[in-house]
Amino acid sequence: MIKIYFKMFIRAFFIQALWNYERMQNIGFLFILKPFLYKIYLNKDKRKKALLRHTEYFNTHPYMANLIIAIIANLEQKMAKGSSNEKVSDISAVKSAMEGPLAAIGDSFFGGTLRPLAALISVFMLIFLKTSDSWFGAYNVLVPLLFIFLYNVVHIFVRYRLMFVGLIFDRESIVRLSKFDFKLLWKMGNVSKFIISAAALFLYLKVFGFGPAANSILPKITINIVFIYGIVLVLSIFVPKKFSPTFLFYATILTCIA
Repeated sequence: MIKIYFKMFIRAFFIQALWNYERMQNIGFLFILKPFLYKIYLNKDKRKKALLRHTEYFNTHPYMANLIIAIIANLEQKMAKGSSNEKVSDISAVKSAMEGPLAAIGDSFFGGTLRPLAALISVFMLIFLKTSDSWFGAYNVLVPLLFIFLYNVVHIFVRYRLMFVGLIFDRESIVRLSKFDFKLLWKMGNVSKFIISAAALFLYLKVFGFGPAANSILPKITINIVFIYGIVLVLSIFVPKKFSPTFLFYATILTCIA
């Protein structure tokens, strides 16, 4: 069975390969689950019904889908053995109940925290290598690979973890996930992004703004950069209070123009 689970894990990377406007990721979901269904359903009629019921609408964050897939696999296995009171409607209910919350968590973490954080670390390393006199300063062209590495190491680990946590703990994994403090994770991510961006700006100003690499134009530019950065910092303080993102966006543009 380990081979089947590993095959499901690999196939999960292609969940959006046949994405469609009508039922979103349903074909990708079925593609992942297909080897498992062929393994547990030896009767062709039961197998056909199992395959068809997973052609229904499905849409969630692709990196978070493995948890749902694992739980559904356990439910299907129980139904195939006939050792529980699981129903077909339970499978659809689990998918419908989990896809929305997991999509929100995935968007917030991967799109709003991990990707910007990996990008900021890469930018910091680019500035650091560019200003370094040592031999590794010539390797700044590898910085984009650093971004790819940082992002993918985390996202692949999350995929793997969710798959096997779901297989081991079944629906109890939902309870475990609900107890996780995601707000603390978002706050830690935001603080980390601010610290790294501030360090990158400081390093840039030290070398290109007022250091040996500065010229008559750059100091003026760097002062403007500091001014804009200060505006963004001040505005970010008010984000959780009473100003909408749209207001902050246009306020920043108007301030920069002024």
